[in-house]
Amino acid sequence: MLLFRMGPRYLFIRSEKIDEVANFLETSLNGEFTDYKEGMEKSSEYSTLCFITDINHEKTYVEDAKKIVLVNNASTVILSSIINSHACHLVQRLDMGPASIVVRIHSNENKLIDKLKEIFAGKEVDLIGGIGLGEKDDTIISFTDKALSGPVADLLDIKLLIQQPIKEVQERLRLEGLRLVTQSLNDSQWYELRINIYDAADKYKENYDRLMFVFSKLEVGMILGESWTKDYAVMLYFVLTYQVRLFTFFTPQEVKKILMALEYTIDGKRLVDFDLYYKNKKVYWYDINTAKGKKNKPDESKKYRQILYDKLKTEDIKTLELMEKSLVKQ
Repeated sequence: MLLFRMGPRYLFIRSEKIDEVANFLETSLNGEFTDYKEGMEKSSEYSTLCFITDINHEKTYVEDAKKIVLVNNASTVILSSIINSHACHLVQRLDMGPASIVVRIHSNENKLIDKLKEIFAGKEVDLIGGIGLGEKDDTIISFTDKALSGPVADLLDIKLLIQQPIKEVQERLRLEGLRLVTQSLNDSQWYELRINIYDAADKYKENYDRLMFVFSKLEVGMILGESWTKDYAVMLYFVLTYQVRLFTFFTPQEVKKILMALEYTIDGKRLVDFDLYYKNKKVYWYDINTAKGKKNKPDESKKYRQILYDKLKTEDIKTLELMEKSLVKQ
């Protein structure tokens, strides 16, 4: 589970031969022509956004770029490729922009942002302005409420420009990041939850794999332990269930909605029972929705399945549905 990770690097290239530089990045480094917005959405911690400008600037900004190329490689790889390919004659000047870090926020975003702003003496900026103002030894911190395992398109409006090298910011976040995130949570606490898996068809492994797949894609939390246990569904009568202990900053209600989404397929076919316990009390499906009117579990599960799909990538949805094919009772 990631609380923060590196963002893309920014490389400003001044040249009189803009098209030739852009074509070199495309052919030699598998670069992709893009605009700023699309480039940010596709970039990852391993990417570099190259802003190619003409030479008539004392300092270059994002707005000066005649062409933008996204390269899924570190800036050092780009520089060595230019040198080793004897393409230096194409470039008049190279400038590194600030490094970047993306921090995940789950609740109370202002509380965490204000604390990081205080710790690092950060300046609030928008991303384009921060890239332009920052130098190679500066760092921009961006924030998101989405998982950090891949490209992050949905960044919060506030970014912090910090006049410290990326190494120093990373070290501080490694030491204090978990504490700061915890303090920003509602009630300043994580939740230890128990999930009992029961399947009359004995497809425990298949349902466990689905659960872990979705938890990993959403970066829900950390698994503390697993074991077989007895679940007393009816007094004096028990069934064997497979229990997973989860440590998470998602509330029990949020986790229950994910579990309900996985109990039925999108078209309402029953797959499994996922029972959730918090502080030795069962969290029931009818307790997590305060909307008035009659409710039934299949309809509620279908609603939460659609919410889950909105959070997953298209390829992840296809993988999940493929995993479920063998579980659907014909």
